[in-house]
Amino acid sequence: MTTRVRRILALLLILAMALSLAACGSGLGDLENEIPESSGGKDVERAPALDNVFSVNSNSKYSKNPFVATNHANQLICSLVYENMIELDNNFEVIRGSGIISDWKCDDTGKNWELTIEPGHYFSDGTEVMPRDVSYSMGWAINSDRYWGRFASYQGASPGEGVVYVTLGIGDRQFIKLLNLPVIKHGTYGDLGPAGNTPIGSGPYCYNEEGDALVRNEYYPGYEDLPVDTVYLKEYNSADTIISAFEDGYIDVVINDPSSYTNLGYASSNEFHTFATTNMHFVAFNEESMLGKYSYFRIAMQHAFDRAYLVELLHGNAVAAALPMYPTCSAYPRALEDRLNYDLDTCKNILLAAGIQDYDEDGQLEFMSGSPQKIELHFVVCADSSAKCGIARRFQEDMASIGLRVTVHELTWAEYCDALEEGQFKAGKQTVPVDMYYGEVRLRNNFDLTELLQPRDESNEATNQNFTRSKDNTIVARIERYLAAPDATRADEFYQLCDYIMNTNGSFVVIGFEKQQIITRRGVCKGINPNYGNPLFGFPSWEITFDDADRPAATPRPSPAASPEPTTNDKGEKNDD
Repeated sequence: MTTRVRRILALLLILAMALSLAACGSGLGDLENEIPESSGGKDVERAPALDNVFSVNSNSKYSKNPFVATNHANQLICSLVYENMIELDNNFEVIRGSGIISDWKCDDTGKNWELTIEPGHYFSDGTEVMPRDVSYSMGWAINSDRYWGRFASYQGASPGEGVVYVTLGIGDRQFIKLLNLPVIKHGTYGDLGPAGNTPIGSGPYCYNEEGDALVRNEYYPGYEDLPVDTVYLKEYNSADTIISAFEDGYIDVVINDPSSYTNLGYASSNEFHTFATTNMHFVAFNEESMLGKYSYFRIAMQHAFDRAYLVELLHGNAVAAALPMYPTCSAYPRALEDRLNYDLDTCKNILLAAGIQDYDEDGQLEFMSGSPQKIELHFVVCADSSAKCGIARRFQEDMASIGLRVTVHELTWAEYCDALEEGQFKAGKQTVPVDMYYGEVRLRNNFDLTELLQPRDESNEATNQNFTRSKDNTIVARIERYLAAPDATRADEFYQLCDYIMNTNGSFVVIGFEKQQIITRRGVCKGINPNYGNPLFGFPSWEITFDDADRPAATPRPSPAASPEPTTNDKGEKNDD
């Protein structure tokens, strides 16, 4: 496998690296888990930060550059040092007044955008955030490993008088939702600060001279009222030491992915604050295999997965979904749910109607191709995730109950990647086809399915998430109609798209979306309201309890430094500085 393809798999698809997700079943209308729950703000016994300081974990082996940071601990730090262009709630709608972009508009095509920059945001060096800083940050985001996947249609940005102009290659009236991105000061991307490659940010905190703590950004509005003057950076790298440090109060907040192999076992006495993600779990088909090439088979499989079981396996840290959008979103097509519920009788009846029957009365379904043909479906799943494997095994048992033989192959990550790319793999001494695979993909915040469904093009990295070998060239036009739709017709366009995907083509089976967690020790923090792009969203308004109520008084705020005038030729491209 080429390095390029491995990069696509690892960065965009996440197709198996632990995690596992939600489910639906016959009770999709009952969305107990649809609103991320939080124990923050409840009347609980207050317990102080045990060492009288507020600390978070860090990891010096990974970058703290906000466009590079993939380590969970360092991402928390970045959310305190950098402000986002916009913020999204847990229904993936923009929270107005919460980011650097205060207003936005696009033309009728959805290709040309004007983003208004809110005045009054200041970097930690005292200079005001300007349009050129925002366009500069977009330029780095499009070239970053962390964010580049969401910018397939982006063509460029340029600053104006208080605004940034953005041009897209295709119409997308939800483009604003993709901009929960950090803003850094123009020309500082490669700056080496005390904590490594740390560009200048405008968040509530900045690094101290030693790089071992965050101190208040004295140019941040309302900095005098921040919940703590200093956020100390500790370093614990192994799972055992991280858990021990947290339980003993040496670090006070952690982010956790319950569905991942990196899931850490924190005590249930802590406070867990869950938030929605766009990480979608699904099952897809090799459309060149014996049965995978038939749409009726793929449609039958819409009813074959006990999605609710995955929610159970993940202890509620997932949400059931039969359709490729987080279920609390306003455009989620609930009218389609009941047509896609978990029902083995419906699954079997679709197969029987298509001629897959028990012709020789041995209890097994056969496929008629001249004469009855024995069926054995090969279903691959990455072995790193016990939850994914659990769903696959349940599916295997369910199919056996209706006479369909399925063999589940639990492969290592490398074997799994190779099997998807080649469409086949070694099972003992035999080479067998991939008929079905369990995948995971991090969708964009606008739930664009282009990279997942458009036919593969080896010359284009962005299309390499689709391992179905589908030849359906109409799907991209359907997706683009949804993206370009105005608010009034967006829900209907998504309904039509999903109806085609699930009930006409049977492109893939959605299993659900996962949740992640912010964890604090009980009673230490109040006011926690995390979201996917900013787990520490609203930190300036948190209440944090210490033993000693007396804290140093805030020092007067310095006057902001003069801000340079924006340049007119900045396209958001890389800077040589």
